[in-house]
Amino acid sequence: MNSSVIIVGIIFLIGIGLVLYKYSHRKSLHDNVDQLKKVIGMIYAERETDLITQNKLIKGLKVHLGINEKMALKLIGKARHENLVEPDLSDIHKSGKIRYKKNF
Repeated sequence: MNSSVIIVGIIFLIGIGLVLYKYSHRKSLHDNVDQLKKVIGMIYAERETDLITQNKLIKGLKVHLGINEKMALKLIGKARHENLVEPDLSDIHKSGKIRYKKNF
């Protein structure tokens, strides 16, 4: 066998391994409610307030978990589904921004 074929095969296998790792990492983030609760608690503790805008919550999730914005929005949806955060509907009409309050 040619050595270039072996090198290309090894690079291909490493690429597939990285894709599978990234998939399993994102799936574990979405399934692990305790970790999500801990990270959301840290974000609220850093801000020292009970209300956080959606953008700040997204930025906090991106920083603490190392994910992109789309995954952060999915995790906010998961947190809302698990009643970890809820939108403060009384303030939407005044500021135009969605603010979330912590439920735990």
